[in-house]
This record gives sequence, C-alpha cells and structure tokens, in this order.
Amino acid sequence: MINLFIGIDDTDSPNKYCTTYIATLLLETLRENGYTLDLPKLIRMNPAVKYKTRGNGGISLRILDNLSSKDKEEIKNITIKLVEKYSDFDCDNTNPGIVFIDEEKYKEHKEELQQYYKKVLYDIVDIDFAERFISKIGGQFIKYKLGRGIIGALGAVSSTPPYTYELLTYRKKEMWGKKRNIDEKSVIEMDKSTFPYTYDNYDYENEKVLITPNTPCPVLYGIRGINKEVLLKAKEMIKGETPEKYTIFKTNQGTDVHLRNMKIKEIYPNTGVIVYGKVIKNPKNIEGGHVLFTISDETGEIGCIAYEPTKRFRDIVRELIIGDYVAVYGTVREYPLEINIEKIKILKLAKKYIKDKKCPNCGGTLKSKGKKLGYKCKKCKIIIPYENIKKIEIERQIKIGFYEVPGSARRHLSKPIQIIDFNLLENDS
Repeated sequence: MINLFIGIDDTDSPNKYCTTYIATLLLETLRENGYTLDLPKLIRMNPAVKYKTRGNGGISLRILDNLSSKDKEEIKNITIKLVEKYSDFDCDNTNPGIVFIDEEKYKEHKEELQQYYKKVLYDIVDIDFAERFISKIGGQFIKYKLGRGIIGALGAVSSTPPYTYELLTYRKKEMWGKKRNIDEKSVIEMDKSTFPYTYDNYDYENEKVLITPNTPCPVLYGIRGINKEVLLKAKEMIKGETPEKYTIFKTNQGTDVHLRNMKIKEIYPNTGVIVYGKVIKNPKNIEGGHVLFTISDETGEIGCIAYEPTKRFRDIVRELIIGDYVAVYGTVREYPLEINIEKIKILKLAKKYIKDKKCPNCGGTLKSKGKKLGYKCKKCKIIIPYENIKKIEIERQIKIGFYEVPGSARRHLSKPIQIIDFNLLENDS
C-alpha cells in the first residue's frame, strides 16, 4: 500500500493569499481526479519564530489510495501548479516549500518524525537542517526562493495528537480585499449556542469578533472547536457575506503543545514553557502599559510579563503578592529573558495583611512618622513602635485557579480554559 503525505508552507503574506486556501483547492482537485484523502491538517509551530509570514502554520494532506508511480507524479504536478499560482512571490518574507513523503517512509521513520515535530514546536529550525532531515528519511522537497517553507511543511506532515478542529470558509474571488461583512450578533449567538465546544469566536471584554482575519486573504472566517459536527452547525448560524466554500482542518491550535514543564535554570529564549514558582517580587507597571513580576524556584528566578494587549488580564496579575505560588504558561523572550504570559494558574495564595491604623489607647487614627519613629496617634499623641502595630488579614481579590488572556490576545496554540479538561487526544480520528 503506497499512500502519500504532502506538506506545504510559507506561501502567503500579510497582504495576499493563504496556505489553507491552497490546501482547499488541492483537496478539491485531487478528489475530482478520483483520489481519497484524509482530513487535512493545519499545524502551527513555535510562535516565537521571528521570520513567520503570519501565524507560523503549515498544512498537510494525506492521500489514502494505493498509488502508482504515475499517480504520484500527477499528484505532485497538481500540487506544484497550485503552489506556484497562489503564492505571493513578491513578498520578501515569503519563501514557499513543498514536501512529499511516501507512507512507507513515514512509518519507517515515525519516531524521528515525532522528534522533528517537537523540535519545530519548541525551537528554531533552519533550512539546512530540514533539507538534510527530508533527504535522510527518503522524502522529496521543492524550494522556492529561500525555500524556508520546507521547515513547516515537514512539521505539518510529522504532527501527532492532540488535535482540535477549525472550519475555514473562503470568499468569492471578487470579494478578496474588500471589507468583510459578518453580522456581529450572529457570532455572539453562535458562540453562546455552541459553548464550550467552540472557542475564541468573540471577545466580550473588548467587544470584538474574533472569527474574521485582519488581512485581505481569501478566508472569510474560521470557527475553532473540538467537535466537527458542532462546527458545521456553527457555520449555519453565521449571517452576513456568503462563503464560496469551506474546509474542516484538523489542527494543533488550542492544545498548548508548544509548552514544556521546565525549571527556571533550564529556560532559554524563544521556546514555550510551563514554570512553577513562588512570587518573590510584587507586580509593577512598566513602560508601555505592561505589568511585570518575578517568580523563583529552587534553581533560579525569572521575570514574567503581561503585555498591554492582554488588557484586564493585567488586573489579575497586579493582585499577585510575594509568597503566592503559581504556574506560568508562556513563551520566553530573548532580552531581557522573561516569560510572555499566555495564562497563569494560581496554586496557593499567601495571606495579605494591612496595618491597623486605630489607636489601641484612645481609638484615634495613627499616622506613620517613618519606619524608625513608628506611628503617632493624632488624638492622644501616643507613639507606637512600627513592629508593634497590629496587622489585620484581608480577603484576596483573586482565587486559586486558572486565569487567561482575552481571546483577542491569545496565540493560536494556547489552550483556552474552557477546553482545558477535554481529552483532545481523542481527536486523532
């Protein structure tokens, strides 16, 4: 049985096209030619990669038929023509790549491919490494310009569970580049009707529709979720511009697969981490509207930052105090070495106290005269040493549990809290 895997990446730009659109056209064309295909994959890779064209995502298709050499040649020619027709070669940062791997080679090198998938999730992979790897396992690659797309193309082919799904709809060509007309109320109704099986449809905090892209690409909207049937129902609820076609992709979006449990001393730039630690420096506001605090474990300490676009999530972060024990989920910036927070789990809250400013002698109000001089009562003039001031425990404004950034600030791979307990490994079918 000779099946074939196809991987494609880096065909689009911020101004033109979408690699998933090529996948949709390829899927249609191959089916019209009598081939049977598995559900296509949309696979995101390390979000810290700086040279990504948009969302650092490649696509993969798998042909399930027993293919002859002639069949494979036909499939490759169809793929090449579509990539060449729908890639933005004028964009300096667009460097398309295609990868073909036979099923037998895939099975023979399955463990190596799984390790490659982890590498593109956690690290920065260069073109030479991808080339050598593809050649080593007996695959074929085609590069355009720098050909950086072969990195993500192979990453998409090599992906493993967990998975979610995304239903992507596409616009008629005459609508490309025009303003998208999607009824906001219908998106809200759809979101509420399909919760918790779809996610990131609408940002209620910032009153923003999230299913439409911000670029003039062929995509009309995309609905993300954990159940294919629910996605189909959700599509029927959206009002506004009518899509020309749609495709359901299996994807690693919303799975947290880019994150690893790490000790602070193990952390390095441009990777995703989950770090457990105690707050050792209280949160502070820094330039740009960001909020920074520091945690430590037995191996070291590191800053954790909630950026301005996370909006009210920063208010949660501001409530942390020294002694709180947390798990921080996010990617690591290069300089200074800090964790860009995607979500946080508060595991233990320290007790918080305020000083009792009531005079124990007369009930008047105490006023600080400095740490060395202590407190003086405005009424009876008694002076009480600083260390003798009674402390009152106050209720914390945050609770133990998960807190996350709003949908408009969430990365593709970050798992929303609403699906945190679902078993996404079951989505391999």
